[in-house]
Amino acid sequence: MQPRPALAFIEGYRYFMEKESEPILDPSGLFVVISQSGETADTLEAIKLAKAQGLATLALCNVDNSSIVREAARTLLLRAGIAKGVASTKAFSAQVLSLWLLALYWGQARGLLSGERQTRELAALRAVVSVMQVQPGVHERLHRLSKRYLHGHGFFFIGRDLFYPLALEGALKLKEISYLHAEGYPAGEMKHGPIALADAELFTIALMARSTLYDKVKSNVEELSARDATLIAITTEYFELADDIIQIRAYDHPMLEFFEMLVVVQLLAMEIAIRLGNDVDRPRNLAKSVTVE
Repeated sequence: MQPRPALAFIEGYRYFMEKESEPILDPSGLFVVISQSGETADTLEAIKLAKAQGLATLALCNVDNSSIVREAARTLLLRAGIAKGVASTKAFSAQVLSLWLLALYWGQARGLLSGERQTRELAALRAVVSVMQVQPGVHERLHRLSKRYLHGHGFFFIGRDLFYPLALEGALKLKEISYLHAEGYPAGEMKHGPIALADAELFTIALMARSTLYDKVKSNVEELSARDATLIAITTEYFELADDIIQIRAYDHPMLEFFEMLVVVQLLAMEIAIRLGNDVDRPRNLAKSVTVE
């Protein structure tokens, strides 16, 4: 007699939960963990599990002599300085830069990067310092715009490719310090449900990078505009459907657009939080390290 579907599902779920702590790990692989504090409980348990399975381990961490640093076979210290605020911009920036450097190193070691590509990548990486310097005009504009976005029923940060993780980071920082609902979402998946929320009280921050799938993101934003969503476009040029535009400088490398947009989304979150009267350096209910699983 075949088991009923509901019982079969329950049995399958139980089996999965029992095997959850037995991940498939390749002993020849490198296990990389990322933590600002070096005390994040679930990340610490993950690196212990990887070590037990015989994997080489590498930690990207900002705190020397932390638990994760002591566990890892090799460590790349971020050296971003003390994270005085929970919503730390410098730690995230240092993590992305470190991963970029690692990708370049591994690409070079495997012979996958031409000399021309290496030169281009290193020149872009060195330019990040100047790119992240706050432009006074942009900061002033964000300060003035922030007063328009203190209400509504939520924020959507949307982007594609490497700008999707930046959308997640922008939404995280906004919710951490403003206490407003915010969500990062892949721009191409908006029609799979979230677009049903679109109206004038849904604020959408669109990361419209000229270097990366611009026309596709533009099409996604047009869909939201047709449903009367309020749109903030972070882009290099004028976009006629945007209610507000934060204009960044034009670059020939997507990572430079990434880092300038990073500054913009962080400042926008800060300005909104300050207008709401929040202490941006001591957000409620948050901790610098998560010490429970």
